[in-house]
Amino acid sequence: MKYFTVAIYITISDMLQAMHHKEDEQRRIDDATIITTLVVSSRYFGGNIQNTLSYMKSDHCPGMLSKSQFNRRMHHIKDLIQAVFEVFSSVFKQENERQYYLLDSFPVKVCHNIRISRNRLLGYNDIFRGKNASKREYFYGFKAGVLCTEEGIPVEIALLPGSYHDARFLNRMDFNIPPEASIFGDNAFENHDLEDNSGQMGQIIWETMRKKNTSRGDIYQIRLWKKAIRRQIESVFSAICAAMPKTIHAVTPDGFNLKTFMFIFAYALSFLFNEQEFV
Repeated sequence: MKYFTVAIYITISDMLQAMHHKEDEQRRIDDATIITTLVVSSRYFGGNIQNTLSYMKSDHCPGMLSKSQFNRRMHHIKDLIQAVFEVFSSVFKQENERQYYLLDSFPVKVCHNIRISRNRLLGYNDIFRGKNASKREYFYGFKAGVLCTEEGIPVEIALLPGSYHDARFLNRMDFNIPPEASIFGDNAFENHDLEDNSGQMGQIIWETMRKKNTSRGDIYQIRLWKKAIRRQIESVFSAICAAMPKTIHAVTPDGFNLKTFMFIFAYALSFLFNEQEFV
């Protein structure tokens, strides 16, 4: 854990310098330390900020901020965190040899269904009530859309309310990948207009699974090939969800989404330092 913490801090600190990121000289804790603390919290402490701050204070940073100060700084630099993730993503995209990418989503529960009426984070709003088709159950919260490399490394992340259809991620995500790269998704992402326009412009190749009533069905061998490529993303979601606590503690929706984002971010960084076992 100490090696991971130091390695992450050095990498992020050098990255911020390369980005010409400027900070207030009066700050006693730099932004690299804040981002590192968030990564370590997601990687080892189940997102528990208080326990992570205690660890950082005792082993790495004696002058660490209090919990309230840290939360304010965390929300203040959320755009910077996104920018740092995009830099790491560009590295992972370059190392993706076949330029195959996997697209799918998984539910992130805010609370159990029986507690929806007492939920203070989101209140009661049908927009957050979604259905997890694979488990045949309803949930209350958000959907996390993730674009991964063929090896299962997340390179793009988006969050939407639970009731939204997966097709909305097509408009929410940037898909900033090299031309003629292939994206493999399930049939929820099937969009013939998008496929035609991308093909005419020599851009992304959409290798989505086909619906039963589609006019563009695949032969049996192609269906098997697409399934085999997509299989990796289920393992990715299982590993990310295993690292999450049963309940993500947050006071605001923005805080909840930021913690969700950091769990996926930390999982991606585990590949950078050969730590594929995300426990």
